[in-house]
Amino acid sequence: MATPPMPPPYSGTPYYPMPMENMVKKRHILALNGLALAAIWLAALITILSGDLNARGFARFLTISAAVIGAFGSVAGALGSKRTTDMQNLGLLIWAGLLLTFSVFLLGWIG
Repeated sequence: MATPPMPPPYSGTPYYPMPMENMVKKRHILALNGLALAAIWLAALITILSGDLNARGFARFLTISAAVIGAFGSVAGALGSKRTTDMQNLGLLIWAGLLLTFSVFLLGWIG
């Protein structure tokens, strides 16, 4: 009865995970905020054009999800990027607050 072959010996090279700072780029922050604004806009259109309760529930889901995604992207960009200035960090934090405030306003309007 033949035994299965042994795996090759460990090469000894350690695995180092990628630092998070390299993943936080302006393009990713812009994409997350653009996705959030598009979803909030779609939720507002659904609310205006439809009186169905299920559609309004979907609009609430879109609004909450978009607010969390956009605010997360902005806060991650403000806190996680080493290549941004203090004014850019402040602007991203203010933008996250404005996005959350507008989303709460929209949720109140959806009813």
